[in-house]
Amino acid sequence: MSTSAENGVPTLHEFHDGDGHAEHVEDAASPRELISPDLRKYLAEIKGQAQFLLYLADQIEESLDQLVQEGDPCHGAFLCKVLGMYSAQLETKHQGLGEKIAETCQEVYVTVREREHG
Repeated sequence: MSTSAENGVPTLHEFHDGDGHAEHVEDAASPRELISPDLRKYLAEIKGQAQFLLYLADQIEESLDQLVQEGDPCHGAFLCKVLGMYSAQLETKHQGLGEKIAETCQEVYVTVREREHG
């Protein structure tokens, strides 16, 4: 079972009938053949970067909460340095994610066009 199906999201080769039951669409091309290795790679990279961004956002939020409550100036300065590092990582990952999303959208477009004309 794919990760998408495990999360309750139908994969490209499944659809839900009116009763909510998943059915497989029988097709000349298997689902593995429809999705190119590049597209799978791009999607995996987006998921990985998105998960890292969520983790990073949680760390920033936690550090900010600690900073607000911190009375020790030395530990406050340390938290500010950590937050600066997190901020730099967030900016870098955000830019990288935008590029990956653009590449993925292009690959999805190519895949759909091939399917429509195939």
